[in-house]
Amino acid sequence: MGLIFVASSIQTQVPIVQHVPLRDKGVHFVVYAVLGWLCAGAASQTWPSLPGVLTGAFAFCVGTLWGFSDELHQAFVPGRTAEAADLLADALGTGVGVVSQHLLSTLRGGKARRSRAESATGCDDP
Repeated sequence: MGLIFVASSIQTQVPIVQHVPLRDKGVHFVVYAVLGWLCAGAASQTWPSLPGVLTGAFAFCVGTLWGFSDELHQAFVPGRTAEAADLLADALGTGVGVVSQHLLSTLRGGKARRSRAESATGCDDP
């Protein structure tokens, strides 16, 4: 989150990607997908007894609110602007990160449960 704040405090122009359509929105999407992934993982580790939908909703809210605060912050940075489309890209990226983290942890959990069950029965064949 701190890295996002610092990066949004400076004006950057990368000449190589000037002609890539929606490059700004794509960067927002990817950065917030990573943030959503990390927030979802942290929330599920912090509250392991809660259902995944609750920890996922919490992670989504945290990521989206951080995106809102980032856009508000950019409104006061010279050379930067606050855009609703950026906030939408932030929210979509956060959602994708949260959902993909949840899906992967569910898949890992299923494999771990099968592995423990096989070990208990003495059957190691896949």
